[in-house]
Amino acid sequence: MPIYNYSEIIIRRAHLSEVDVIKSIVKDAYTKVKKQLSRTPGALQEGLDKISRHIQMGTQYVALVGDTVVGCMRVQMRGNTGVISRVAVLSQYRKRKIGTRLVQYGENLLEHMGAAYIEIDVYNAIEEQQKFYENLGYEVIDRTVREGEEIVVMQKHLLEEDVIEED
Repeated sequence: MPIYNYSEIIIRRAHLSEVDVIKSIVKDAYTKVKKQLSRTPGALQEGLDKISRHIQMGTQYVALVGDTVVGCMRVQMRGNTGVISRVAVLSQYRKRKIGTRLVQYGENLLEHMGAAYIEIDVYNAIEEQQKFYENLGYEVIDRTVREGEEIVVMQKHLLEEDVIEED
């Protein structure tokens, strides 16, 4: 395997020709996660048609090292809330800051779209997901149960709070 300078990761909107690659990255990334859950994650149940729709809507992004697509994510607005989801990196490219760079890129996009804060949902059963986002400044704001799995809702504020000076 060639050695790359991982500071030169390219992140861009996905192309329709990459739908199969994105599906395989998600499958690879969620294989370990699937074993820790009581059900198959929604990301693994998604068909190529839904991934294609997200590509067409411009919400699906990919990370490349050289010419190889090695990671993906979704970035979208829901009201004034930015949402980052489906962050996935091929197993052989993990621990190289690619996931971090994807999230930071998504945060930058959402900030420029006017998001006041960003939300990310993670499975409670997968501690490393929660720790990953905590290291990026996200805080747990809620817990909910979805299809039998506990989901941790994490949030990061983008706008600085106005400081009121006292006389």
